Amino acid sequence: MTKRRPTRSGTWTKGGALSDQLRREVTRRGDELLARKFEPFLAREMGMRKHGVNCAVAVFSKWRGESYSWCVRYRTPEPSEEFVVASTRLEYAGRGRFHLAYFRHTDRWQPVYHGLTPDECFEAIEQEEIFWPLT
Repeated sequence: MTKRRPTRSGTWTKGGALSDQLRREVTRRGDELLARKFEPFLAREMGMRKHGVNCAVAVFSKWRGESYSWCVRYRTPEPSEEFVVASTRLEYAGRGRFHLAYFRHTDRWQPVYHGLTPDECFEAIEQEEIFWPLT
């Protein structure tokens, strides 16, 4: 029997490692959605650079431990300054399920859904603007 452990979101999960196959599948689905839905926003954002505001120059995904996140790289009006802001996170909950959260202005992750399959996570991300890295 595996030991139960608390997650950062405060819910309990069954222990168990994230499989490489599931990691690849989530990465593939996430990167496809980023390319299809959010990269077209970057061209519009680049037009804002003329107005002296921060503009998004890239959207990308990354894994950190058992959490898959979407991030946006912004460039300031000064050409050499950039910063990265996280926006959406899928945190592995065990048994092929994830907790879905967005990054709040308070510098904390706000979990919204718990125990979703990858299909349910990406469906929620696509439908609900709160999870979008760019709007």
